[in-house]
Amino acid sequence: MIVPTHRGAAVIGPLLDSLERQTAPHELIVIDNASVDGTSDVLAARGIEAIRPDRNLGFSAGVNLAARRAQHDALVLVNDDCCCDPGFVEGLAGALDPANGVVMAAGVLREAQDERIIDTAGMELDRTLLSFDYLNGEAVAALEHGVADPIGPSGAAAAFDRATFLDAGGFDESLFAYWEDVDLVLRLREAGGRCVLARDAQGTHLHSSTLGSASTAKNSLVGYGRGYILRKWSVLGPTRLPGVLLRDGVLCLGQAVIDRNLAGSTGRVRGWRAAATKRPYPRDALAGVNQPGAALTLRRRLRRRRQLRSRGAS
Repeated sequence: MIVPTHRGAAVIGPLLDSLERQTAPHELIVIDNASVDGTSDVLAARGIEAIRPDRNLGFSAGVNLAARRAQHDALVLVNDDCCCDPGFVEGLAGALDPANGVVMAAGVLREAQDERIIDTAGMELDRTLLSFDYLNGEAVAALEHGVADPIGPSGAAAAFDRATFLDAGGFDESLFAYWEDVDLVLRLREAGGRCVLARDAQGTHLHSSTLGSASTAKNSLVGYGRGYILRKWSVLGPTRLPGVLLRDGVLCLGQAVIDRNLAGSTGRVRGWRAAATKRPYPRDALAGVNQPGAALTLRRRLRRRRQLRSRGAS
């Protein structure tokens, strides 16, 4: 069980409480990424010996470090602002079946403000590799009606076969935070790996509690990851370029008008420049999975942004 945290003192307590109630025994590795807000005191009071690097390694490098130190076959990742139902660890780890190609499993996180609604059940990618949380905004009851497996898990609630994760090199550490899960999922799927939806591995998620939704810092990191993925995975081919310009143009314009910052745009430029390694466009990895069109992608992202802004005002 790997929990990366940075300045998580205000939110990590409920998660740790929920991990004590798990139905499956587990090894817990907390990566305290140079927090200065009392996170170390919260962990010490519970007798948790966290890994504490002297600087913030970011999500990718922190998880990779924990994965190398882990002693078990399954890696279960969860964000520090989550609260896990008792069967979360057992459901996620038990869904893995590497002998049959299932090397990833996606958990289900409900909205903390309304537990009838799904926050994420993995990831969904469109043809430009723009990601969205699978089943976001759907009723939890939808899980009872045979929904398909996602292309891969969100890093907020995921399980990976440890040997496969390490053989693939883990997360790309050029991605400090955000989009590292997209990149890893594409690599694992290209190698023949599959993901299943662990419907019974559920919890709640506060969403963006570390940096804050629509903050300059988050828009910058998300933009960086988007630019990095666009170049690394050779997305800007002639047939996909118009779609990228439409989607990213609308998103960057929205951030400029609503969030009043250009961090997403400048982040994309920096991410593009940083992506030295290029891979062919991942057609095989995307084969057989739902790829929403531009209108649906943008409509859902606008709806989610409105929801997050309304919560911040309440």
